[in-house]
Amino acid sequence: MSLRAIFSRLMLCLCGLFALSSAYAQSLIIATPQQGVGIKVDVFDKPDASDGIPSSTSLVKFGLPAGFIPAVQSFKGKIYMFWSNNYDSEHIYSSHSTDGKNWSLAKTIPVNGYRWGGDISVTVFKQKLVLTFADPQHRLRTTSSADGVNWTDIQTVNTSPVVGVNSPVVYNGQLFVFYHKDDGKAKTVYYVNSNDGLLWGRETPAFEESTATPLIKVVPVVYNGTLWVYYTVENRLMYARTYDRGGHWGDRQELKGINSKLFLNSATMINDRVFVSNNTKTFYSSDGLNWNPYFAASGLNNFSSVLGVSYAITASDLTARNPQLPSDLATGLSHTDYATFAWRSFFALNNTAAAPLPANRGVGNPASSFADSGKVPKSPSPLLWQTFAHRTELFPGMNRNGAGGPTRPFGSDPQYSYIEFPNGAPLAPGASYAHYNNLDEATQIGQNAIFFPVNPPNVAKTTDARGDYAPSKDSQILFEAKANPVIYEYARKLTSYPNTNIVLPDGAVEVKAAWRKLADIPVQNQSRYHTATVVTYQGTDAKPVAHNEDYALVALHIIHKTPNYPTFIFATFEHEDALTLPDGKSPTGLYYIANYNRIAYPSATPLATNPPVATFSDGNTNHTVTLPREDFVESSVNPRIYSGTKGIPKGQAGPITVVQPPTVFNEVVAVNNQVQALMEGSGEFTHSVWKHYRLRGVQAIPSSEQTDPDYYLANIMVESSQPGIQLFRGSNSFPIPEDSVLTNTRDFKNIRVPDYDHSTKSTLTMGGCMGCHGIAQSQLQQGFSFLFDAIKPPKVKPRTPNFVEPTGFKNPETVGLPDPHTMSERARKYALGFQSQDVVEGTGK
Repeated sequence: MSLRAIFSRLMLCLCGLFALSSAYAQSLIIATPQQGVGIKVDVFDKPDASDGIPSSTSLVKFGLPAGFIPAVQSFKGKIYMFWSNNYDSEHIYSSHSTDGKNWSLAKTIPVNGYRWGGDISVTVFKQKLVLTFADPQHRLRTTSSADGVNWTDIQTVNTSPVVGVNSPVVYNGQLFVFYHKDDGKAKTVYYVNSNDGLLWGRETPAFEESTATPLIKVVPVVYNGTLWVYYTVENRLMYARTYDRGGHWGDRQELKGINSKLFLNSATMINDRVFVSNNTKTFYSSDGLNWNPYFAASGLNNFSSVLGVSYAITASDLTARNPQLPSDLATGLSHTDYATFAWRSFFALNNTAAAPLPANRGVGNPASSFADSGKVPKSPSPLLWQTFAHRTELFPGMNRNGAGGPTRPFGSDPQYSYIEFPNGAPLAPGASYAHYNNLDEATQIGQNAIFFPVNPPNVAKTTDARGDYAPSKDSQILFEAKANPVIYEYARKLTSYPNTNIVLPDGAVEVKAAWRKLADIPVQNQSRYHTATVVTYQGTDAKPVAHNEDYALVALHIIHKTPNYPTFIFATFEHEDALTLPDGKSPTGLYYIANYNRIAYPSATPLATNPPVATFSDGNTNHTVTLPREDFVESSVNPRIYSGTKGIPKGQAGPITVVQPPTVFNEVVAVNNQVQALMEGSGEFTHSVWKHYRLRGVQAIPSSEQTDPDYYLANIMVESSQPGIQLFRGSNSFPIPEDSVLTNTRDFKNIRVPDYDHSTKSTLTMGGCMGCHGIAQSQLQQGFSFLFDAIKPPKVKPRTPNFVEPTGFKNPETVGLPDPHTMSERARKYALGFQSQDVVEGTGK
């Protein structure tokens, strides 16, 4: 072995050791000003450690003998730092870094004066950096920037002219700025808030402190789904109050474990921990009240430390042993940080599962990594997400609890039980259910069946003189839905359907995987895919037969509920060969057959255009796409769309070529490119299948604004039809009625705010995946999960005494394009609700 090879292996081993010790990839940043020197920046790659040891230390040079406290904020792939200068009250100073180690030269932002000795505070809201500060007259002022370079004119917020130290925070879709009156006797904490960062509400008292000594510092942070406001009074006692999504303030609670009596400076959170800085010391807590020392900045002439977080993906993230699914994310972030959250979830879910199975289903392999699992197309062990519970294991056709949920332990052998086939469908000779992927869905939520041409880009046809289309001869995409142990245990412990609504626990994760038959992919291209031996079904839906075949993963859709993001974070990864062949130019010919042949666009207000127009942004430009006409079959010209002829069954329509609207946001593209560059630069990914998967988009913040980042999250192979799924907003009527009309009510309000788990009024019209799952929250009371639609409460059929409709999923769907009746029955399984026909009809109004 050559010296270079030995050195390379040694470095890989060392990287593995370092990766093993870092469970969380985000880095804590502690910035400590040193008078006459600059700002010392310590970066901590182990925020989960019991005591902080910097992984790197750098300096933002600033030699003036000025007193100042900086502010740190992650924004669009960079870390920004802002600070004031007592010798220059006309400017705010700034520097930025991509890694927290190498910082740009300080630049100035003109602000027309700020209060001497006042702090500069920063957050991100509506894709902009927002600075807040007090001017010489103690008035609250703001400025914002979409790029960290160009700043808006200074805006004065209408508050009492005695604003002291102020701190912004983003909570429940609003920008809050907290402060106290700088009059030497302040006992009340105030706030102003805004929905857009431009128009501000009235000054509002948050709470009043009863102590005789005045307030001297207010530090807000969103942690564990709650807005915490930490504050110090002049006698150096430290307290916290909480503000929940229902708009209620909690009682005062004293902080314990912070021995220093100096005031608090800043706060941030990473996963399950919250951090505060107190003078030059930093403390951490797992409950927000009881604190432990983490780090004390050293050096002479130090001013107070402040905190920030870096979310940048590094090479070690891709090779870390047993990467952990991120448990939460701070608020007040740019879309870049949501994209890195999605990729980190992808790293964790695509580690292999721990042995032995099935006992360790849902547990990551401590000796393996994301890099390891992609070195061969067919992993010798199932991936972590593959061992999650299939939907039929979550709500089985037999051995159910009182609510219809499971009774078996999560760590049980795979079992795919249906209402009509409690013990599983009949097995083909040699087939087995001892596989973790059960591809029992052959449609995109009943709306269409989607196919890759076996001879791209041409749709398969019959060989007779008629030459009709024959989609069943092409390579069909099949789907499966799975739930992690958090959801499984929630369902297992249910004794009956909740009286109000399903509220899934934090940490709930569902995945939907899309697959295509491996044998239909040219042999030379098969190594570009993750593959697995799966269960598929042939025959008819009434008489399915289970087979085992090798299939290739083409898409993975992930939804994840965290404390700070109760509406779930939605992300979709798809294989790069979806629309073009590996040459990057030749079309694959991907197409779908719609389970409807007309579209209706009802609206509470007259439509500006019919068909409607979808408007969205890619981060650089706003785009518009005109949706299909109501008579999209009859009006089609080139290519023609057929219904009831040319091999396309009555009531269905096709073939319809899948297109990708330019919805992929530029920050998602930038993070994809960064991850791809890290893979290309690592010998661990030379032949990795993961080099061929891309993040399509991520949704984290509910909105009614179509131009917000990834508002539509328009996917290729998970959501393909327009307007049914790909450019969906509002609501669709399900099941598709007998007249084969898809009804898309685009102004329907589909998400309830502000208390997402308990509110009774829908106020947002969201698009894409979150908007669709919003129907499950707002109309079905199922906590954003359609899987719980399998629960069916007792329902008496007419003239059938004591009949109780069984819980679970009726039957698996078989491969191929079926007859109209079967397709109608498939769509019926995805009905919007079990409660009543009123729900189905109401969402179509």
